Amino acid sequence: MIDFSKPKRMSLSALFIIFTKNFKSLFGAFVVLFLIKMFDSDISLAKRALVTLSSFGALTAVAFVTALIAYMPKKFYVSDGNLIFSHGLFHRETSTIPLDRVHTLRTRRGLWYRLFEMRGITFDTIASRGEEIELILDETEWQQLLQVIEREEKHEVQATVSEPVAPVHSMNFDNGSLIADALCQNHLKGFAILMGFLATIYDSVNDFLDNSAVYDMAVDTADKAEGFLSSIWLLAGAAVILYIVVLALWIGKIFMRYANMTLDCDRRLLTFSYGLVQRSSSRFAFDKVCSLWVKRNFLEKKWGLATIMLKQAFNATSLKDDDNFRMYGRDNSDFLLKWWLGENYADDKVLISAVSGRGVFWASFLFPLVLCIIAAVILYCTGAYEWLIVPAIFLIFFMLRAYMARRRSKIVLKESYIEIYGGYFAENVSYVKYEDVEVVRKTRTPLARWSHRASIALATSGTGFNVRSLREKDVEKIYEMLLLNKL
Repeated sequence: MIDFSKPKRMSLSALFIIFTKNFKSLFGAFVVLFLIKMFDSDISLAKRALVTLSSFGALTAVAFVTALIAYMPKKFYVSDGNLIFSHGLFHRETSTIPLDRVHTLRTRRGLWYRLFEMRGITFDTIASRGEEIELILDETEWQQLLQVIEREEKHEVQATVSEPVAPVHSMNFDNGSLIADALCQNHLKGFAILMGFLATIYDSVNDFLDNSAVYDMAVDTADKAEGFLSSIWLLAGAAVILYIVVLALWIGKIFMRYANMTLDCDRRLLTFSYGLVQRSSSRFAFDKVCSLWVKRNFLEKKWGLATIMLKQAFNATSLKDDDNFRMYGRDNSDFLLKWWLGENYADDKVLISAVSGRGVFWASFLFPLVLCIIAAVILYCTGAYEWLIVPAIFLIFFMLRAYMARRRSKIVLKESYIEIYGGYFAENVSYVKYEDVEVVRKTRTPLARWSHRASIALATSGTGFNVRSLREKDVEKIYEMLLLNKL
């Protein structure tokens, strides 16, 4: 049995893993400079080999020294229910994390982790920004430390009133459903990023040609190819190819990250394990989940799929929303809601339901409308009349988007929880318990005197919601009911 009561360092295998991380970071930072030097025509083959060897030697030395500096001062131990972590070579720091306040406990096992039978563990709490602490432990150390953490969590659960209702079992998720749901996602964001990347490369090539001896030859070639490149079919084909590339990259990213997902569930914890090459895990405690988010677009509804996210405190999760743990695949929202809200959550009676009005439409449409008008005026003044179709298309798109936002926006108060609906082309539903609501606010705009509409905002420790353009009398009822449930 490992004694965690005395300060101890991580194993030497952890040092090697830190070294590989540092080397990868340094190599990524200097690879461009290295390649430029390698393709310098003034350098002979022997010098290139020497530059290569010396560069890798220098990177290896720097990576090892920085890894040693990061590894040696780090020590951790457990005392009085706290994980105490000391670090820093010149500026010593000590971090104390109450084990019963750990909101998210994540693990990951990449290639090097598996070879050395190690596991990276990240502890997240409300008070932290992003990741509080990461330890690299072998399996024996991890399992024994996990037992210590679970003992502390059991003491906290016994002090709470509510008890989750769910069977104890394990579940395997289908990779086919994962790929199908990845195909159902919105790829416009990735397509826009790719187009921006290609535009940057295009500008760089143009700058190079403008200052190069091959400029005349490039101009002659471009003149000869002008007729061919102007073909609308070629442009459409290029767009299709680019879209397929984006789609393949997106599906590959989702599959690599979430493949072979498994769930271990008991009355207190949900533990998800996922990843094709690098195995990661996310562990959710029943009493630390502050909302459950479910997204279903048209295709997901048709095929019985859904995108689900369990949300905790803002600082207990990654700062970037794209890095949050998401469940793609079959619609398992009913199982998770039964685990979190209770077996009979679907039988809860509706206390009040309020639907948004035209204010949501204008809140979503006004800014795109102004931008489209400005773009149209500029195109008209410059004589580019044929391009006026572009802002017109965008205007129609954003008008439809705003219409869907108004149609989906509503809030429903049930006996033991709240449903908040939103989204544009996909329906988003967030489920929140009354006891997790920390802030309730009602707001009125100057136009409320004539529209008789107001907004209600509520926030938990990890999520915030604002439902606009509700009838004033509904807002007053919802506000009073939320305060009553909090008292």
